Amino acid sequence: MGGEEEAREAAGPLELPAGPGTAHGARIEAAFLGALAGERAAQAPAAAGDLLEVADSIATVGGFDADDLRRRGLAGSSQAGPAGLLLRAIPFGLLAPLDRPRIRRDAYRVAALAGADEGTAVTAIAAALLVADLTRFELPDAVVRVYQSLLEDAPFALLERLRLGAVPLPDGDDDPGAALQLAIAGVQGADQIEAAIAGALGPGRRAAVSLAGALAGAHLGGTDLDGAWRAAVPHAHRAATLAAAVAARAAELSPAPPA
Repeated sequence: MGGEEEAREAAGPLELPAGPGTAHGARIEAAFLGALAGERAAQAPAAAGDLLEVADSIATVGGFDADDLRRRGLAGSSQAGPAGLLLRAIPFGLLAPLDRPRIRRDAYRVAALAGADEGTAVTAIAAALLVADLTRFELPDAVVRVYQSLLEDAPFALLERLRLGAVPLPDGDDDPGAALQLAIAGVQGADQIEAAIAGALGPGRRAAVSLAGALAGAHLGGTDLDGAWRAAVPHAHRAATLAAAVAARAAELSPAPPA
């Protein structure tokens, strides 16, 4: 996977503000909190804990490290089934949102480490690319960018799920592509994280709801994160601490602007 688009993205100026206390740092925190809030709303394990564990690994070692992830128990299946593996890819999209080759590589590897099949691994790439693009673009533009990035690599069924309103929404999220489609539908038109979560919520849905919260958080940032909302989110303090650490790692990966 690669192509001209990757080369353009990698060679372009990396001007995204990064680091704790920056706009991007706030988006990372909101994405982590959104995933946790989605899991709470689904009232079932949805792999938000795996997302935080991956974030902890990134904060500790600076990026993808298979040995560290194995030690953390992330070489096996997710409590939320194959769709839960998409949550493990989200921190890599937020770590280096302008470095598409790196996102592709790390999202694929974190899914493959857990024994994912090719379709699930490519869907994990799609989720990571989407969360990265939502830090800079509106949802329709971000979805188109991901569609174009994966045009040569993704199964047709996944590409169809990346076309807003093109196919009927599935009932459940056992399939990773269905989870991503439901999450995108939840984010569409939502002006708050809770609205995106509510839009994805439904029977038989776990990973999709948590993923919707993460995508909405990355897109909206800290605009609606008041104290009462934060206090109601499980493990909010750990999420905020890890978000700051991942933001610091993101700043290390962004070269300083020319003098």
